[in-house]
Amino acid sequence: MSRLADVSRRTYGQFCGLAHALDVVGERWTLLIVRELASGPKRYTELADALAGIGTSLLATRMRQLESDGVVQRRLALDQPGSTVVYELSSAGRELASAIVPLAVWGARHQMSDADACEETFRAEWLLSYLAADIRRDGPHDLDAVYEFHIDDSVAHLRLHDGAVTVIPGPPPTPGDVTVRASAPTVAAIVGRNIALSDAVADGRLETSGDPTAIAALVTVIERHLAR
Repeated sequence: MSRLADVSRRTYGQFCGLAHALDVVGERWTLLIVRELASGPKRYTELADALAGIGTSLLATRMRQLESDGVVQRRLALDQPGSTVVYELSSAGRELASAIVPLAVWGARHQMSDADACEETFRAEWLLSYLAADIRRDGPHDLDAVYEFHIDDSVAHLRLHDGAVTVIPGPPPTPGDVTVRASAPTVAAIVGRNIALSDAVADGRLETSGDPTAIAALVTVIERHLAR
């Protein structure tokens, strides 16, 4: 691979899968770029907007590294004006995106007790990216539905169609089949398994409305995820 020629990169120099993985993803911001692309292809400016604080120079460096390592690829989005270049995960990148879901769950479970949702940035699509990975693996592939998530002031929707799962920031163009409402701390507590999904629904901290079949399918996927 071309990264072998990058003598400026520090490596652990250990014949170990974890060490070699960290050679690729251990740098600051790298896994958050993977998280952003897990929800679908994005333009460079969209990545910069979602990762406020990274700086354009560092983002450019990280993107070059991820392309060189075969995690990210670029292509022309012919469905956008001017054939815009977008970045997306390769097959290896999608595998990595699935691998970081347990790390995100661990962080929500053990490292967020003092986190302040009012002081930190939150985007609903971050949650949906993790949920989409579970649906792709375990979800009902014959279900066509749109799930609209309102988490505090952030909105995103999850679209299931012909076995494909798409995460899109913002509300859908037409009302979704299911609407989910919760606060960011409630979502973090559920993801971290610090409160049960059923308890959050029972006491009104998480509300769902819409098609009962689609709601039941979503609950099943979440409960399978939490049972792991």
